[in-house]
Parts: sequence; structure tokens; C-alpha cells
Amino acid sequence: MEDGWKQEKRPDVYKILMTTMRLDIGGAETHILELSKALKKRGYEVFVASNGGGFVRELAACGIPHYDVPLHTKRLTSLIKSYRTLKRIIAGNDIRLVHAHARIPAFICALLQKKLNFRLVTTVHFVFNAAFPFNIISRWGEKSLAVSADLREYLEENYGVPPGNITDTVNGIDTERFAPGAPDAGVAEEFRLEENRFRIVHVCRMDKNNDRTTYKLMDAAERLYAERPEIQLVIVGGGDDEANIAKAANEHNSRTGGRLVIFAGKRHDVREFLTNGKVFAGISRAAMEAMSMEMPVILAGEHVYPGYLGIFREEVLEKAVATNFTCRGFEEPTAEKIARDIAALMDTDAAGLKKLGRYGREIIMKNYSVERMCDDAAAVYESLRKPPKKPVDVVISGYYGFKNSGDDYLLKAIIEGLRGLRPAISVVVLSRRPEDTRKIYGVEAVNRFNFPAVGALLKKTSLLVTGGGSLIQDETSTQSLLYYLWVINAAGKRGCRNMLYANGIGPVLRPKNARRAAKALNKVDLITLRDEQSLAELKKFGVTNPEIAVTADPVFSLRDADGGGAEKLLRGLGVGEGKEYFAVSVRSWKRNRPGFEEEIAAFADRAGEKYGLTPVFIIMRQAEDAEITKKIIGLMKTPAALLGPDSAAGSIPGVAAGARFVLGMRFHAVVYALQSGTPAIGLVYNPKVKAVMDVFGQSLYADVGDFDAAGLCGFAEQIMGDRERIAEDISRIAQNEAAKAEENNGLCVGLLERPLF
Repeated sequence: MEDGWKQEKRPDVYKILMTTMRLDIGGAETHILELSKALKKRGYEVFVASNGGGFVRELAACGIPHYDVPLHTKRLTSLIKSYRTLKRIIAGNDIRLVHAHARIPAFICALLQKKLNFRLVTTVHFVFNAAFPFNIISRWGEKSLAVSADLREYLEENYGVPPGNITDTVNGIDTERFAPGAPDAGVAEEFRLEENRFRIVHVCRMDKNNDRTTYKLMDAAERLYAERPEIQLVIVGGGDDEANIAKAANEHNSRTGGRLVIFAGKRHDVREFLTNGKVFAGISRAAMEAMSMEMPVILAGEHVYPGYLGIFREEVLEKAVATNFTCRGFEEPTAEKIARDIAALMDTDAAGLKKLGRYGREIIMKNYSVERMCDDAAAVYESLRKPPKKPVDVVISGYYGFKNSGDDYLLKAIIEGLRGLRPAISVVVLSRRPEDTRKIYGVEAVNRFNFPAVGALLKKTSLLVTGGGSLIQDETSTQSLLYYLWVINAAGKRGCRNMLYANGIGPVLRPKNARRAAKALNKVDLITLRDEQSLAELKKFGVTNPEIAVTADPVFSLRDADGGGAEKLLRGLGVGEGKEYFAVSVRSWKRNRPGFEEEIAAFADRAGEKYGLTPVFIIMRQAEDAEITKKIIGLMKTPAALLGPDSAAGSIPGVAAGARFVLGMRFHAVVYALQSGTPAIGLVYNPKVKAVMDVFGQSLYADVGDFDAAGLCGFAEQIMGDRERIAEDISRIAQNEAAKAEENNGLCVGLLERPLF
């Protein structure tokens, strides 16, 4: 482990994957190494993927995992392997931000981004061939970092990258490591470096068409040798032209009869070589590291394009900075020019050399620190954390547009709750009857069964809210469950965030459906539940990944919503002011006991007669409630009032609020009662009815398959005998539930605004 290494934890950090071709010696590779180490020190969890190299050991010493991926070649088999391997790495580590540092990694990561929904940053270290077909496979991510002004221009002119998507950065130099120091004895002994030589150090990647300046340096040294035998050139670097460089060095040595050129080959102890040099000749990061060590520098080299600026001093600063010390686009280096500048430095006294060296270090210290490089990258990362603005803020999915009073009122609660926190929020509802939904709620709506339209809508939406009700269940049908899971999965695939909003979960009876639900729900961002029983059900079939909170049904957040509509409606039914009543809501159900209708009719007759109350029956959904309700009324002796879902639009909660008590089989009939402090008797056809009664500490409920009129009359007697106390207890809990219901809206808007990673 490197001396002085320590972990500096900072808030609000996340996982980052660096991808590059290889991690051998080189400017871009060192940039990645130093950036990864700096981010790690700040607390980020950094991963690196490349074809490997000598820097992997240094990463490991700092606790940074490295993955071997063949990103160094365009061979089809390697591209396919790289794609598959990176996919496993990104998905397996839940990485939300990838930083690519070369064209092949950037291309593969851009393909993966469409599937895995991470953010993609690139750093441009050098220019590439921009001709066809290379231009069409180049990908620059959502944001790019350019290490020089000419690279910024290259992106803008050759690839049309918007200027606002490019951030200028630097090659950060570790100025503590690359600081002036005594010559390294190990390297001096290994290569028999005499103290009295005027030693020029040259560091370069020895690849064909990239090392032509290296040959010119050897020629320049030989030109000077006859008159200045103290000159010596040390060459450090490896590559595919390494053997030819070694051969040329031997030929120069043979002609001069001495040790004019020392070729060290591929090394990672560059600093140790620099300590043994008097002058550096080269470009890019190696030149900057030499400057940091107060070495005079001759800027000469090839970085795709040859370039020469000569001795680094104030006069060439602007040009050097513009090309990141690569000299791209300036005059071509020649042996004559290099020899001229070496001779000038050899003729400069110690004070002059010291002055040149100090100027170089001042430039590096002021403008090229690792901290500056890390700050630049972190600022770009931060800019990508903000959710992108999309045309639609929220799409609400649920059982809407089916003329079901409970679900429609629930939708009203969600919309009003979100608008209360963000008045300008844009909402689109997936509805069975889009026109009705638009008219009633003043929102846009799309036919929930128009799957192409739903898919297109989700692509331009920030957040899917699977809103309220018991949607994740297969008791009614598997088809219903599959629909909601399809919407959830479709949203995730289109980069849309996902929230289950105050859902009741279950029952999920079929194991295959439980597995389907768990797979989909483990990918959502946030789940809020209306009761603890739903939480237990989620855990039962293995949903553990998302953030989960138990809140309350959204309807509890609504107050006095009908504006007196209930009173008007009741008067029209003959239940005017001064007339007391109780309300009944039932539905057809496969587990209703034999004689269900007769028992309910008998109860309604007895309760009405005993307490002088008018029975008011409520149809909350025409298809399932109307026939059974009318049959019960037909069996009764006592006159009863009947509210249909259309005539009672928006007023059923008010009717429940004014009743002496409510006999509710429909979940939201019970909720309407409890919400307003009205005592309720629950008919449990689904666990959700019992769950909400339990939340309010109410034990007056019976299963729809196991009750009778006498038992229900007993419940009514308990209520009427102690109604004020029961109502006070319910009202107190209702206030708490209203506050918990409001949490759904805060969590929803918070998710909409939450950073992406």
C-alpha cells in the first residue's frame, strides 16, 4: 500500500466504473489511475475495467477492484465478450455511472446504457480517426471531459458534441510523488548511470507511428556526442516497436563507441528514472511529471500528430496548455531542432536550469493538481445525478376509469395530494375511460389497454406511480396482476422511475405469480404500503430491495371533499335533515355465505326498526354491486334508499360521514366511515378489510362466509350503546392516518426530485 494512503469519507458518494483499453504505462492510463485513487480517497466506490497492465497492482493496493475485460481490440469476439462482461459488472454491482476513457470502451458502454439505464461520461485524451466508419461508432456519452482546448474543438467540429456537454479538465499530477529529490540509487546502479553525464530522459509509448520522435532524439544525441561526450539519452517505454528501438539504440552506441543511449524498455518506476536526469524530452503527462520535478523540458513528440515547441518556458505556455503539452498541430520535430535545444540547455548554467525547472513546477502546482482533476470529474458526475426533465412528471397506473367509486376517489386523493405539494406537476392517468378521467380530474389520460401508447408515454415520463388499491394480487385474476407488472417493467426499461403508492398487497396465491411479482417489485425505487399486513405479504414472496414505508390509504388525506353534495343527494332520496340513517355497501363475491342476501336484509330491517334509522344502500361499482344490492332491498320490509355510483359521484364519502354507522364490505366504504370518525362494521371478503379495521383498533367485523344477522345486530348494539366514545377513538386515529397518508405525497415528490444515484 502506498505510504500515506488513507480513506477520507465524504457525504453523498456513489459507485463509479472506469473503463479503458489497458492499464500499462501511458498518459491516459496514469490519468485514470490517479483519478481513481483520488475518488477513492473521497469515499467513492470505484471499479476499473480494462485489459490489464502494470497499474493493476497499484489499484489493488488502494482497494480498487479491477476487472479483466478485452477492451483493447476491435476484434468481434473481443467486443462481444467485453459487452457481456461489462453487463455483468454493471448490473452485478448496481453501478449507475460509467466513465469511459477510450473509443472502444465508450462504444460498448453506450450500447449497454440503453439496457441498464446508467449515466455515461467520457474523457477525451487524444484524437481519433474521424473518417467513416469510425465516426459512426464513436460515442461521447452524455457529458465529456476534454484534457485540452484542441480536444474540445475536435469534439465540437468532428462529432457535433454541444459545447455545453464538454467540460475542460487537466491531467492531474501527483505533485507530492513527482517532487524534486535525490537521484534514485537503485535505477542508477541497475543501468550504471554515471554522475558526470548530462542525462536526457525520454518517456514514450514505443508503438509504431507514435515513436518517430524517439528515433530523432537518438539522432540528435549522436550529432552532439562528438563535441559533447558527456551527453546521454535514457529512453523508457514499451510497445509494439520496442525491438526496433532497442536495435537503433545499439547501433548509435556502436557508432559512438560508448553508452550514448540507454534503453530501459517498459517500466513503471518512471519517477526514479526522472530523478537521475538533467533534462526531459517528450510530451504529454510524462513531460508534466518531469516539470513537477523541476526538470527543464523540451516539448517534442508525436501524439497521433507530430509536434514541437522546444524548450518549455513562458513564451510557449499558451500553446502547450492548448494541446495538453502534446504540441499537436505545431511544427514537426527534427533531429536538428532537438539538437539545437539540447545544446542550448547544456550551455545554460545551473542557475538558469534551476529557474526553468522551478517555472515548470509552478505551472503544474497551480493548474494541474490531482485535486483539480478530481473536482472536474466530480462536478460532471454531480450534473448527471439530477433527473433529466421529461415532458411528463408522473403517470398514474391503477384501476381507474371502471366507474368504481373507491378507486376513483382514491385517484382524486392522489392527484390532489401531489398538486398540493407541486401545483404545476404534469400528470397522465392510465384509464379505461380516458375521456371521463380527463373531464373529472382535469388531467391527461391514455387508454390503459393501448399498449403502444402506454409504452411511448412511459418513455417520456419521469415517474410511474402504481397508485393505491390492491393491485398486486391474483385473487381476482392472474391477468390483472400481469397487467400491472407489465406496466411496472415497461417503465423500468424506458428509464422511468417506479413507485408503488400506498398499495395493499395480496393475496398472491399462485407461486409463479409470487415470483413474477418479486422480480418486478425488487426493481422499483420506492414502495409505500397502507398497512403492516401488506408489508408482511411483500416479505413473504421476497421483495427486499426497494425502500419500503408503511403509510396509509390516500383517501385518509381528503377532508370535506364533496362540498355538501351528500346532504343534497340524501334529501333527494327522502333522507332529509333530521333523519338519521346507517349505510350499507356490499358486493357479489365467490365466498359469500349461502343466504348472504337474506341475512343482510334481516339485519337492515332489525337495525332500522330498533334504532329508528333509514337504511341507505350504496352501490360503489355497478357491475358487481347493483344486482346483489337490489336483491337485498327487495327482501326487506323496511323502506331503504339506494345510491348508485353515477348519481352519487363524489358524495359517497359524505354519505358515510353522516351515517350513525356503516356496514361495509367494500374496502373504501369502510375507509370512508373511519376517515370521518363514523363507526364501522366490516364484512371481510379480502384481508384488506380486516387490516384497516385493525389499524383503527376496531374488532367489529365478520367474514363474509361466516356471519349471520344476529351477529351483525350485536355489533350494531355495541356501536349505538357507546357511539360517542367509539367515534372519538376513531377520529383520533384518523388524524394520525391522515398525516401518514400525506407522507405518500412527500415521498412521491421526493422521488421525483431525488438524485439518480
